[in-house]
Amino acid sequence: MLSIIICSISPSRLQAIEKNIKETIGSEVLYEIIAIDNREKKWPIAKVYNWGASKAKHPYLFFVHEDVKFHTIEWGGYVEQKLAEPNCGVIGFAGSKVKLKAYSGWYQIDKWNSMYYYQGREDGSASFYVCGVTLHQPFQEVIALDGFAMFVRRSVWAENPFDEQVLTGFHCYDLDFSMQIARKYKNYVCCSSVLVEHFSGGVFNYKWYADTIRLHTDKWKNQLPLTTNDIELSARELNKQEEQASYRFLRALLKSDASAISKKKVLIEFWKCPFSWKHFTHCLSCTFKYIRVV
Repeated sequence: MLSIIICSISPSRLQAIEKNIKETIGSEVLYEIIAIDNREKKWPIAKVYNWGASKAKHPYLFFVHEDVKFHTIEWGGYVEQKLAEPNCGVIGFAGSKVKLKAYSGWYQIDKWNSMYYYQGREDGSASFYVCGVTLHQPFQEVIALDGFAMFVRRSVWAENPFDEQVLTGFHCYDLDFSMQIARKYKNYVCCSSVLVEHFSGGVFNYKWYADTIRLHTDKWKNQLPLTTNDIELSARELNKQEEQASYRFLRALLKSDASAISKKKVLIEFWKCPFSWKHFTHCLSCTFKYIRVV
């Protein structure tokens, strides 16, 4: 029994996903679709999802983007069976087994990733993203999840609603929500038995970088890193990965379409992080290149 919650800005896309769900979810699965037209409201995604969840009448929630298509038939019962497990948290289709202290989204390092889905491209084609999954293991435990499709029990959401105080835009809601729940439950990536397609990629503009930094500094600064139980990291490896992730974030930020003034504001936050001397010289070199360019 699923309550499917969609933040909509496109009537045609909403109609398409409603039709796709009806044709694929399975005849034995009771469901409702709660679609919030956000073209005029322009609510933050956290508010949209909390409002939708508060109106849900079924015990299982499904937060999904309207640019998603299911390729598997009768996927609803399969997901419901996993959600019924008492220790199950959020189920998605792409995630990471580790969340470092470094500024980042859910994605950090390939070897920690688990994913199984089609990702659309701008030219209309699609790539099959598969990593860290096996055919004999239908679900892979992760810490942080991509938010284009997230299943969760309504009771678990009620314990950990989306943070409307910190998340005042359209970014980082998935990272924050999945990490909150990972502290008490087990999050999973659905592998091999349910295949979905996500038509559009994420938007990594200045707002995404600013929101990511604010989420880390205002809420998660003293609670990271988080890892699944099957991951063992030495202090040396952890420090190495933290520094590399920090450096990648800085480089991507400086190459983004943000204005020079905006980048400098974010750099002030970035330089508050402690670095080893070797890493410090790398970051300093990157900053000097940026200064020469702008």
